[in-house]
Amino acid sequence: MKAIGYIRVSTEEQAQRGISLENQAERIRGYAEYRGIELVAEIEDAGVSGGINLAREGFIELLNRVEAGGIDVIVLYSLERLSRDMLTLLALERLLDEYDVELHTVEGQIDTSTPDGFMNFAMKAFLGEMERRQVKHRTKKAMEHKRSHGQVVGSVPYGFIREGKDLIPNLPEQAVVRTVNELYQGGRRLVDIVAHLNNQGIVTRDGKAWTPQQVKRLISGYRGSFKKSQTKIATATRTFIEAIA
Repeated sequence: MKAIGYIRVSTEEQAQRGISLENQAERIRGYAEYRGIELVAEIEDAGVSGGINLAREGFIELLNRVEAGGIDVIVLYSLERLSRDMLTLLALERLLDEYDVELHTVEGQIDTSTPDGFMNFAMKAFLGEMERRQVKHRTKKAMEHKRSHGQVVGSVPYGFIREGKDLIPNLPEQAVVRTVNELYQGGRRLVDIVAHLNNQGIVTRDGKAWTPQQVKRLISGYRGSFKKSQTKIATATRTFIEAIA
């Protein structure tokens, strides 16, 4: 059986012990030798987050090698080297299954060539997704706590200026915010409010003309009348679901 080893570390992980590129490569080689698998190539993504698949040149190369044929096994140090996103992992496993390629991991003993091995894979994918969402939830709550105490989180919102870690009202911008909300409460549409600001010569913080999206951010309790537009991920996921149904 011919195999490709895939290894990855993010920028943060490069300083940690035990998951370096060299360590992963050595463990994969040892696994391949133990299992009697011929390791024909090693693909790596160094200092790259697993969050954006298109940004990982090695990951894209891995997919290309699978589609080109001649590969029987993908060997990883651990499943999170591929991703912690459950949809990505399940979609990838389905793709590998279409090309009769097995997925093996050194750590966690995943081997998708058997039903038990697939169950182990699915459980690891679920646990990784849960951890990803927990981190996202904790981060969101921490940012909300900081905002509630007047601390700056991310970019400075319109109507304020930064003073150390605190936000101080910007009086000219606060006047614009009041005008926008008064017009909105008076029944004016977004396009009308945009036209009013631009006709009055009131520009954005960047010195440009206003757009409906920018004005909408200034309105307290804005309620849109249109449904949320489809994202690229939503469109691609819909296509994927229809294809595998």
